[in-house]
Amino acid sequence: MTHVFAPLALKAVAICLFFCLPVSAQNLEVVGTGATFPAKVYTQWAADYAKETGLPMTYKPAGSSAGVKGITDRAVDFGATDVPLSPKELEKRGLFQFPTLVGGIVPFVNIPGIGPGQLKLDAATLAKIWAGDITRWNAPAIRALNPYLDLPKLPIQRVVRSDGSGTTTVFVEYLRTVAPTEAAPIVPNGGRAKWPGSTLEADGSSKLVAAVKATPGAIGYASSDYTLRENLSGVTLRNRRGEFVEPTLPAFKAAIVAGGLFKNRLEPTSLLDVDGIGVWPIVTATYILVPREPASQERATRTLNFFYQSFLKGDRAVAGTGFAPLPIATQARIVGQLSSFKTTSGQYIFVTGDLNVTSLARLK
Repeated sequence: MTHVFAPLALKAVAICLFFCLPVSAQNLEVVGTGATFPAKVYTQWAADYAKETGLPMTYKPAGSSAGVKGITDRAVDFGATDVPLSPKELEKRGLFQFPTLVGGIVPFVNIPGIGPGQLKLDAATLAKIWAGDITRWNAPAIRALNPYLDLPKLPIQRVVRSDGSGTTTVFVEYLRTVAPTEAAPIVPNGGRAKWPGSTLEADGSSKLVAAVKATPGAIGYASSDYTLRENLSGVTLRNRRGEFVEPTLPAFKAAIVAGGLFKNRLEPTSLLDVDGIGVWPIVTATYILVPREPASQERATRTLNFFYQSFLKGDRAVAGTGFAPLPIATQARIVGQLSSFKTTSGQYIFVTGDLNVTSLARLK
């Protein structure tokens, strides 16, 4: 799938300008950090970009809080967050924010004999589990939703993120929005949460997934790519329409359509519990933060070209990842806005076109 964001003449000029950048820029490694939610995609994009261009690119997953801090301190070239900043915060920090991907957050379990999609839950029951009010898997509320499952009298062990996490923030927001009474004991705490009772904590999604896998009776939550890649026993959730829906790519895309994501603007749009046929109820976009007026033309050029090239690959860029790509029109609007950026000294940042070491080296 291929599409073009700029007229051919503009693209030709952009390519020329790319090649006229100082050759010393070849040795600059672009580094991003932040959200673990899209980490596998960004890591793969970075590897693909480095392979195709010969230009080093690294993404370090460390949680959304770390992404916001890193780019605010200008310690990295871009930050990644699942929790978008407000316009006021963006202005205060001198940042521009844009979405990149859409994915689901999936509660998953380790119950002997229960496979992916077999356990059905609604929002109220899920909230009671996470609030510590339902403590065994054969509780009446769970059995009522799953009359055909042989549910064991096994204690429920909640596994939660200990680090600042956008995944946690979005998951808790969903519980408190859709089941406010049942989820009231769960208190948001920045990128963390105060969970009632005893929980098992894990630093990062990978460790959380490993902890759930190692603990019979455990329940955790992670981004949709983990569910796909690790073959986790994700639950089936009842959505606003009353349908029981599994966490699949079509269900995430249904949320994009039903929620009108970035249809006319780039401001954040909630996709939690939107009303639509076949919608997975815990869907969110993830965002990138970059300086609105970067200090270095070379570094900003590489950073923004990285995202342009990743967008240009279309659906292929996220195929098999468990994430849904942004609509093409939205990608085009993002690139258009990024193309207006200037450095603090007034130099334009050239977003579109092709950039590689060989092309730059010819100018020596």
